Parts: sequence; structure tokens; C-alpha cells
Amino acid sequence: MSKPGSPEDELDFTHPGTAPAPAITPQQVERVRKEATTGGQQLEATGYFVSIARRPEARIPPRHGNKYVVLAVEDDADLGQLLIDIFTLSGFEVRWASNRAEINAELNRKPEADVILMDIILPDANGLEVLQRLRSHPRLGKLPVIMMTGKSGPEDVLAGLAAGADGYVSKPFKMSGLVKAVNTVLGNN
Repeated sequence: MSKPGSPEDELDFTHPGTAPAPAITPQQVERVRKEATTGGQQLEATGYFVSIARRPEARIPPRHGNKYVVLAVEDDADLGQLLIDIFTLSGFEVRWASNRAEINAELNRKPEADVILMDIILPDANGLEVLQRLRSHPRLGKLPVIMMTGKSGPEDVLAGLAAGADGYVSKPFKMSGLVKAVNTVLGNN
């Protein structure tokens, strides 16, 4: 159990957060607006409406050992199991959370996740709000996060990228494309 005010308590998604979202500059808004608009147009012809993944300046090594830990935040149990199966076959350790309490437990579990796949619409949470809380956290602020959602309009993509997402993949998606996006935000390809 964490003490009130501790960094772990800041990750408790079981009650409303009080951490303010990081300020977004007009330059960031313009950059992500262009990225959201052009990315969607370029990929619409290939069967994706949106699939954007930002490559980091340098490869991000696994936090613990040789295997990356992926945390999939998805409320659909069938899709959650499919993500576990595909990413496990691709050499990742996979964890799954479907609500606030599970998100909180997984974010405080050791070893820590190396990347998060985050749905926006959850039964008791909003993935964008969770992302904003992560971005303001001292230990997890730079953790790569890919939004994985059915919300694929330009304004949705803009909101995700402006909130600090490292990638945005709309549903339905090809699993190979999602694995590629995860490897991209980790700097592995």
C-alpha cells in the first residue's frame, strides 16, 4: 500500500486524478495536426485508416533483461487474448489490463512495462486521461505509449498525439502492423 502523495499513489486510477495535463504549445498542436492529417491520408490506401509510430532518437533497451514487457490496456477480452498470443509469439512478455484497478496494478508491478498499448474507451476510464497522468509522472513520463483504438478521425488522432502518444493505430488493424509499431517506438527497426 502506498502512502498518500507518493509517486505510486499518483498512479492510482481507481479514483479521479488531480494531476493537471501537461501544457501543449501551439507549435506542438501544429506539428501533430500535420502528422495526423498526412499520416491518415498516406495509410488509408493500404487498409489502415491511421497507423503512426514515432521512432525515438536512440533504441530503448528493455528495462529488465532481454525481453520487452508490453502492457495491453484493452477491455475486449477476445482482443486482449489475441494481443497476448501475438506479442508472446513475437518474443515479448505481455500483460493485460481492462479497467482502472487493473491498469493501476500493472503499472505498479515489477518488472515495469517497456511500452503500453492503450485503448481510449474503457469501461471506467478514458485512455487519453490515463496517458496524460502517465506523462506527468516522474518515473513513467517517457514510457512509450501507442493509442490502439476505434476512434480514427483526424481530431481523435490529434488529441492522442497532442496528449503525448508515441503512436496511434486505429482498429481494425493488422497484428503485424501493431507489432511493427511497437518495435518502431522502441527503436528496434
